Amino acid sequence: MDIGAATDALLHVSRLSDEFVSNVEDVVKAGDAVSVRIVSVDAAKGQVAISMLTEEAEAKVNEARNNRGSGGRRKDRPQRSQGDRGAQVATLNALADAGFDQAKFVEGEVVSTLAFGAFVRFGVAGLADGVEGELDGLVHISALAAGRTNSVEDVCNVGDKVQVRVRNIDTEGNKVSLSMITVEDEAANKPQRGKPRRRGRAMFNEDEMGAADWKESLIAFDKDTNPTFTNMPLIEDKRKTTA
Repeated sequence: MDIGAATDALLHVSRLSDEFVSNVEDVVKAGDAVSVRIVSVDAAKGQVAISMLTEEAEAKVNEARNNRGSGGRRKDRPQRSQGDRGAQVATLNALADAGFDQAKFVEGEVVSTLAFGAFVRFGVAGLADGVEGELDGLVHISALAAGRTNSVEDVCNVGDKVQVRVRNIDTEGNKVSLSMITVEDEAANKPQRGKPRRRGRAMFNEDEMGAADWKESLIAFDKDTNPTFTNMPLIEDKRKTTA
């Protein structure tokens, strides 16, 4: 975000959602457009902290965490038995090995909703020859409907029957990524890069400079000069002196 700072801001994993987040990419990925608020600015360290939670939501999350530390328990997504977990892992691996059509839709049921998406249980029959069973997968909020979605509950709720397609299978993490929109609509939902955006009175292209460019420039600069940086305030005395 452009606030005139010479540094990128940090969005900590604890401030991505009011639910527990084990993997940042379950919520956001590089290139996503998100709404954030500034939490704090440390001028001495050159650091800016931001959050995707409102002040009220963050206060509730902190209170819940404190309660868990006192013996409370956080609200988890529905837990599977070990038998069910083992069966799903076997089905997941079998489907990944057999291959699947990323464009094909099958029916599923919403079993849990979070701020960043919905977990859907679906049958894999018909996705690949000889593969049977059920899987739980995540439909990210950006893949719930064509166009912008403000809230998961605006599209689906627990118990709803929905049509989903398998986007990706992670056999190492035992995760399934789903979508409720077509491949074409999903491509249209992605933020368009390369469009000029307004910054004050000037215009700039967001592809001209980014995190990767800064990193490459810094590496090249460091290689040539091996500098040492010290952030210090600069004070210029413009008072006129008298003879």
